[in-house]
Amino acid sequence: MKIVINWHITEACNYECFYCFAKWQKKNQKELLHSKEKVRKLMHEISLLPAILNVKSGTAFTGIRLNLVGGETFLYKQQVLNIIQEACKYGFELSAITNGSSLDRDLITVIATQFSTIGFSIDSLSDKSNLEIGRSFKNTPIKKEEILEYINEIRSISPNIDIKINSVINQINKDEDLTDFIKEVSPSKWKVFKMLPVLTNQNMIDDYEFYNFLKKHNELQHIISSENNDEMTHSYLMIDPIGRFFQNSSTSFGYEYSSEIVTIGISNALKEIVFDVNKFLKRSKLIPNLNVLNQIPYTKIA
Repeated sequence: MKIVINWHITEACNYECFYCFAKWQKKNQKELLHSKEKVRKLMHEISLLPAILNVKSGTAFTGIRLNLVGGETFLYKQQVLNIIQEACKYGFELSAITNGSSLDRDLITVIATQFSTIGFSIDSLSDKSNLEIGRSFKNTPIKKEEILEYINEIRSISPNIDIKINSVINQINKDEDLTDFIKEVSPSKWKVFKMLPVLTNQNMIDDYEFYNFLKKHNELQHIISSENNDEMTHSYLMIDPIGRFFQNSSTSFGYEYSSEIVTIGISNALKEIVFDVNKFLKRSKLIPNLNVLNQIPYTKIA
């Protein structure tokens, strides 16, 4: 099994989703992706992580899956191509999450030939809802037709690539039915997140509303991987744009950070944050178990 590292390579994004947690304290430093030397150093440090965790936690990780996220992952094309080149030197498996807005033919080819998984962030099919959420650029909301076109192009080059859809459920989209769209995409996984109030509690939903959304999409449970707030906390290994581990603060809004990995080394940086390897192992398995729905009276969530 491979350990997954989620590197948020940039805070920059052309969308302004209100719930976005991709806001970090940067101390007026340039984001690491703009330095080829620092990218090389970070890739080396990341390559050491499986052995460190195996000794520390008794795990048996065999390698790295480097998941590139943002901001918008592909906003800086040349920089992300450099990251991909360096990661491939260490044999990292590659995946990414994107809103799809910056993709071109070159990037589609790179994704199809170099990545094992590509995820698209889709919260709503409604123009009105996407505008309210902020999933739009210059007042033009994301279009499902464009996303479907990109997915079809990627699959035409690499039929076996894993396609994933990520959706964040909040007050604006909690009553929407995405069943037909998800069926049309036919992803290998649909990750459904309850909005995590890291930086704001605007448009939050409660557990009943979240489970009601899941119940509505029950026929897709074979591909749904749902995560509530507790399941997300301390179960991810995340690196911010200047190269620090970060986790959600346990006492307030915002994040807790390690020192910069390329400065103190990844082993020391790991000691400065909380990472629950058992929660990672549990979360990383696709168990779309919706039995939790049966623990709540249907009248409360219908």
